[in-house]
Amino acid sequence: MSKDLKLRIADVSISLEGARQNGEWEIPVAYDPFLWTGRQDVSLRLYHGIPESLKGEKLFESPPIWTLYRQNGASFIRIFGDELFSGLESILLLTPDMQEVSLYFSTTAAANKGPFHGPAVELLMINYLAQGRGTIVHACGIERAEKGILFVGESGAGKSTLANMWAQEAGVDLLSDDRVIVRKKGDRFWMYGTPWHGEAAFGSPRGVPVERVLFLRHGQENSIKEMRAIDSISRLITCSFLPHWDPQGMAFSMDFFTDVAAHVPCSEFTFKPDRSAIEFEEGTSVKI
Repeated sequence: MSKDLKLRIADVSISLEGARQNGEWEIPVAYDPFLWTGRQDVSLRLYHGIPESLKGEKLFESPPIWTLYRQNGASFIRIFGDELFSGLESILLLTPDMQEVSLYFSTTAAANKGPFHGPAVELLMINYLAQGRGTIVHACGIERAEKGILFVGESGAGKSTLANMWAQEAGVDLLSDDRVIVRKKGDRFWMYGTPWHGEAAFGSPRGVPVERVLFLRHGQENSIKEMRAIDSISRLITCSFLPHWDPQGMAFSMDFFTDVAAHVPCSEFTFKPDRSAIEFEEGTSVKI
């Protein structure tokens, strides 16, 4: 693999380094817009073969996909280790400063699908952002007039439905239909698209200041209701990818959400799954 291959997601540059045989794996289309040639923040080193020495205390699991362990102050994540995924196992080794991260692949032929097969890059970003840098939110994100609107919701809340409708509107860019990264730059919050899209398959590397946060709810009529800060924080917690295994990361996340709720208008958006929802939101945004 060329050492020049880098990804840039939410202003975080990840360099992928390691041996690769020609034709062994390809970069998925969703990652193409995130390729980068600038500075490097994190080195992701790739290896064939999983060290037998990687054994530790189980701290957290998201069955059957991945499990996180702690060993001698470092953490590692076993991905696709369940017997359901025979031959696909990999290990993501995280250092405390997150500057150099390693990904070990099983040596079986079936495992040669590269670092983009499975959640390795996303798990890397969750841990990197948790060190005071931001968070990943379950949301559809759009850019309109150089301002961002975050439509937050869990699976089935209507993010992909809204994304498909917004995609037909002139002057609107889709950043993501499922996962958006939120970071703070100076005194403003910014939102960024990611390659981890949902059913509508929208993912852009662009970033834009957050104008408003709308928490999604299906309904028979379109309405927007202001929310108390405590309720907004609770909904953000529910709809975010939190580092439950990291006390300092969790403390940062709680402070981060409190800051968002205090400085960004947050409301509940009850909507009908048709274009009237788009027209209604556009009308209410003028009043902000």
